[in-house]
Formats: sequence, structure tokens, C-alpha cells
Amino acid sequence: MTVNTPTTAPTPVVEPVRSARVDGDGWTGHVLVAALVALALVTGLIYTFSVAVMPALADADDRTFVATMQRFNDNPVFQVTFTVALALTVLAVVAQRRHGPGLAARWTVAALVLYGIVVAVTFGIHIPLNDDIDQANLDRVADVADVRDDVEDPWVAWNIVRTVLSTAAVAALARALIWHGRSTADRQADTSAGGQSAPPPASGWPQGTGGSAPPN
Repeated sequence: MTVNTPTTAPTPVVEPVRSARVDGDGWTGHVLVAALVALALVTGLIYTFSVAVMPALADADDRTFVATMQRFNDNPVFQVTFTVALALTVLAVVAQRRHGPGLAARWTVAALVLYGIVVAVTFGIHIPLNDDIDQANLDRVADVADVRDDVEDPWVAWNIVRTVLSTAAVAALARALIWHGRSTADRQADTSAGGQSAPPPASGWPQGTGGSAPPN
């Protein structure tokens, strides 16, 4: 008499499924953090002019005001900081739209729009005013006074606008980073859960093998 010997079927192992979005989580997050830091530096710089530098210069004489502003204009760090922040924010938008969650991408786009207005105000208003300051002759009292009268009020007013917009841009990027972190954690948890092995059957006898139970 032939007895069917039960055979144990191999337990299937589910390999973790990795998507393009999960693979891009690391570097897209780094780009977002870099953009946030650069934009925060720009915002801090603009804010400092609004609450400290320009109020302090308001009590200075005309020649001191113009000479100080000319020294600021000669500092290349300002231009580099503005440019790097813009480039990183654009890169963050591209990365989030390709690999990031929808809400993070939307907040990153919002930050780019807000900072784009800041850049437009800078190039459209502040740089021309700074050029007028640079052309002032410090040896001519009347020239210095005229330049200050034409420049100071619009420079200060529009810098307050830049401060508000750049602060809002930083808040938008921070919000994007929060959503990016939440989405990354959720996707990694889903990936880990999908990679777990299926539990073995409760009984040692395989189900659905077509064999008969062993004799007692």
C-alpha cells in the first residue's frame, strides 16, 4: 500500500516594492532643506534692513546715509545669496513635482511664486535705487541730499513688502517640508509592511496539496 507523503510548499517571500517616489525621497528632502535654509538667510537679511539698518540710518546725516548704502551695494554676498536661494527653490519645485507628494509640491510652488515676487521687486525697484545711490557724488552736499530724498522712502517701503513676502515664502517651504516628511514616513512604512514574509500555516499539513492525511 502506497502512502502519500506530504510535502511542504515553499513559503512565498514578497519582495519590497520600491517606486520612483520612494527612491527620490532622500535627495529631494535634502534639496528642500537647502532651499529652506537659503531662503531663510535671505529673509533674515531683508528683515534686518527693515527693523535695524534703515531705522538706524534714518537719524544719520545725508552723507553718512549715502556712503553706508554704497558700502552695502559693494558687498557681493547679497547678490550671491539671492541667486542661490532662487536656484535652490526652483530645483526644489522640480524635485517635488517629480518625486514628492502633491501637497508638498503645491507648497513649494507657492514658495517659489512668493520669492519670485521678492526677486522682481529687488530687480525692478531696489537695484535701480541702489544704482542711483552709487552714482551720487559724496563731495557734493546738494547731490547727496537729492539722492537721499529720492531713494530712502521708496527703498524702505518696498523692503517691508519684501520682508512680508519672503517670510511667507519661508513658511510655505517649511510647510512643504512637513508634508514631505509625513509622506516619506508613510511610504516607507507601507514598503516595509509589503516586504514581510507570509506567515506559515497553523498546521504542519499543507493546504490544497491533494494528498491524504497521514495514517494514525
